[in-house]
Amino acid sequence: MSTVLSLRGHPLSQPRILLSLGAVLFAVHLPFLHLLARGPAKVEAAAPFHDEFERASLGNKFWSNGGDWRIVSGQVYSPGVGNNPLWLLLRLPQQVRIEFDARSEGPDGDMKWEAFGDGRNHATGYVFIFGGWHNRETKIAKLDEHAPTNDEVRTALASAARPVPRALFGLERIFEAVREPVAAWSARRDLARLEGGRYYGEDTPLAVKRTDLRVERGKTYHMVVTRKGGLLRWEIDGKLALELDDPAPLEGASHDRFGFSSWQNDTYFDNLKISAL
Repeated sequence: MSTVLSLRGHPLSQPRILLSLGAVLFAVHLPFLHLLARGPAKVEAAAPFHDEFERASLGNKFWSNGGDWRIVSGQVYSPGVGNNPLWLLLRLPQQVRIEFDARSEGPDGDMKWEAFGDGRNHATGYVFIFGGWHNRETKIAKLDEHAPTNDEVRTALASAARPVPRALFGLERIFEAVREPVAAWSARRDLARLEGGRYYGEDTPLAVKRTDLRVERGKTYHMVVTRKGGLLRWEIDGKLALELDDPAPLEGASHDRFGFSSWQNDTYFDNLKISAL
């Protein structure tokens, strides 16, 4: 009885306030409810798959969240779609070969595509970036295109495990006196896990990269991506660009799609072939 009495006069006891609060909570959670309700991406094609895009429109085998993806002169064209991939509605074989031609007409490279994503959202699988960040990096990134490499993770953990003393005063000094030993212990634990091969799980971002490759504007490149087990191999014009050996490879219904992508540059794709290995 005391609990009921205590609510009388409280703003939350008024139906108008409760309805307004419920509407706000529903609106905030609506995108997440929509993701749950719409289920997995459609399937309209199967491997082996080959498309030369010699037609007027993309058709029903491709889908995108946004961006003006279209066919121009027998090629898939992206006018810079802000990381809204054009997904192929096909379930990738786990052991697969993907090949296609790609060309950038932008001033700073930045060609990209995604494999083993969920078929709906950017960076849900492996992101391949050629000449990203103003033609400075070429990268295979798992789950996050800004993911650190193994060496970068090791360096960060080693630094956190042996923090450099700093001159602190007042409350900041008290806070750091509590936080720093815990953070250093956690870093030492993760560093031991890294060295023992136990650091990376399926949901842990990981990347490999190099900085010596540049995209030539207007040049058409032939890309080949293969996956065998956890090993992703990427070749450009028959030469090895990068390999990512993932200790916890992405698998399952939410990691089985391929998509072309781009950020801001005009990019063209053609002659897509996908086959099981």
